Amino acid sequence: MITITPRVLKKITPVVIGYIALGMACGMLGEKAGLTPGIMFVMSVLVYGGSSQFIGIAMMMQGASFISIGLTVFVVSLRNALFTSSLAPYVRKCTDTFTTLFSYGLTDECFAVNLASYEEKIDWQPGEAMAVNLLCMSTWAVSNAVGCFLSSFIHLNLALVSYILTAMFLGIWSNYMGSRSLVVTGIGAGLLSVFLATVVPYKLHIVLASLLVSGLMTFLSLRGGRHHD
Repeated sequence: MITITPRVLKKITPVVIGYIALGMACGMLGEKAGLTPGIMFVMSVLVYGGSSQFIGIAMMMQGASFISIGLTVFVVSLRNALFTSSLAPYVRKCTDTFTTLFSYGLTDECFAVNLASYEEKIDWQPGEAMAVNLLCMSTWAVSNAVGCFLSSFIHLNLALVSYILTAMFLGIWSNYMGSRSLVVTGIGAGLLSVFLATVVPYKLHIVLASLLVSGLMTFLSLRGGRHHD
């Protein structure tokens, strides 16, 4: 099921380096939210989403409700459904157990590595694709636990963490700067979220603003497409 080859290790090296740094930072942030290394490890395996975990922990520190945290993580992680559907043709001959575990272990980075490998037509095997996912997940989970443990001995300036989080989310958003509609959606959701923060309880303003603006932009895009046709 899992095939670890030299080319797998070569392809995941940049991802692993990034996961170690970000994973330890996430673990340190989790310790500030009152989480233990064991919980951070389990959370990293079950949620396994860098941006989702950073957002979830930040919302915990702000006293957000579990419903708000769960909905936010769900919305942030929805893109993974598109990742798995894009790679489904390459693993359609594998067992149901394999495809389930494979889709579960996909992240932005693992998706990029596997899709590029399949499109290179280098006879990329499903076992190698699974190895990419599981090795990256293991690195992320262990880094989270280690970072949480070390945070007990290293003082972490939360102001610096807030800066890193803001920079990371802006970096993620910058990938969509080529689309005018996505830029408008991001700015609109941000402004609406700030406004709703004063009237919506339980930190639900982020989810509500994202859904409202995204829904409106989707409606306008579909309507514009029909008029164009």
